[in-house]
Amino acid sequence: MRQTWNSYPSSIRLLAVAAIIFSTGMACIWPLVTIYIHDYLGKPLTVAGFLLMLNQGAFLVGSLAGGMLFDRWGKMKTIILSSIGIIVISVCLGFTTDFTIYTILLLLNGLFYGTLSPVMNALAVVMWPQGGRKAINMIYVALNAGVAAGSALGGVLASVSFAWTFFGNAIAQIVVFAMFVFILPRHLKAIAEGQTGAAEQAATSAVMKESEQKAEISTSPKKVVWGALILLCAGLLISWIVYVQWTTVLSTYMQSLGITLRQYSLLWTLNGALILFGQPLISWVIRHFAKTLKAQMLLGTYVFALSMLILSQTTAYAGFFVAMFVMTIGEMLVWPAVPTVAAEFTPEGQEGFIQGLVSGTGSAGRMLGPLLGAFIFQTFEAQGLLYIMAGLSLMSVAFFVLHSSFQKRSKRSMVATTIEK
Repeated sequence: MRQTWNSYPSSIRLLAVAAIIFSTGMACIWPLVTIYIHDYLGKPLTVAGFLLMLNQGAFLVGSLAGGMLFDRWGKMKTIILSSIGIIVISVCLGFTTDFTIYTILLLLNGLFYGTLSPVMNALAVVMWPQGGRKAINMIYVALNAGVAAGSALGGVLASVSFAWTFFGNAIAQIVVFAMFVFILPRHLKAIAEGQTGAAEQAATSAVMKESEQKAEISTSPKKVVWGALILLCAGLLISWIVYVQWTTVLSTYMQSLGITLRQYSLLWTLNGALILFGQPLISWVIRHFAKTLKAQMLLGTYVFALSMLILSQTTAYAGFFVAMFVMTIGEMLVWPAVPTVAAEFTPEGQEGFIQGLVSGTGSAGRMLGPLLGAFIFQTFEAQGLLYIMAGLSLMSVAFFVLHSSFQKRSKRSMVATTIEK
């Protein structure tokens, strides 16, 4: 484990630590938002669901805005604005019990979190452009480690006072803010001046040897292929619609089968543990079955479909356990692969915008998924929902295949143009 950690450049390790703390603070709040609105503020669950949807809408807007600010306004200015916004709003949330004020603050919180969210992946691309899949996967694992820690910490803080879940988030974001302001600029300056140490050079050399394809990409000018990007985001959107059923409709369905909330929570413990400790397994899967990013995305979406088909054939808790294991494998393949693929054809200076678009697409999926899932569940019941979600996963496969086709055509066109010149 230590050897793997040391194989990353120090700048990426620093970013991963910041991502863990950032995600820990965020997870102190989000698992408890529905409970807080329903039990503490006395509002119906439908109101809580509607507010969460609006929050994801604000997150979507923030992701797009944050990506563009990252490219055009500056990295540090975007980080400072977003971090200060999150800190101030978290403190205010801890002091208010007025529902109207809480609603406004929750939307602003989604906006600022959305603004900061694409910065993590965009910085990974800027700070270690040769890292590709390895760099973004590190950030993905770090964010999930924070979610696991923050969910547990949030429960402890809430047992003292709900206000402390917000204050705990504010403290975590202050630490992240300090890391970004006092430590990160030195790393960015060293990278800009080409002053990387031996460890960074060794890590970069190792990654370059893993993929000759990356070397070919770096020799030709990059440009945004909008058709390919739209298809990539369409595949990601559908994948998120399928995935989010686990946190919405399926949780209600499981309770109707007599599966307790404690057992349901255990599934998410499995999810987090597998993401944190299953990296050797996923590396083995990639080496043997998904050597390219395209294969990684396709295999992941096939696995999503398999998870839904497993659920369609069982009502036992063991079946849900197996399906969650399978779904998590798919998640570990798809979620890091998509931003990495997007980064491969991102021109210099547009890293923030492209990663913001990818992050915003995930938010759109989390907005649409609960509404679409509830409608399908009411119309076709559980079996219909699961079969339709399996079908949507295969539709996601089709979008990813079409994306690759657009990319190949674009690369051939770029090579031909270069030769003619």
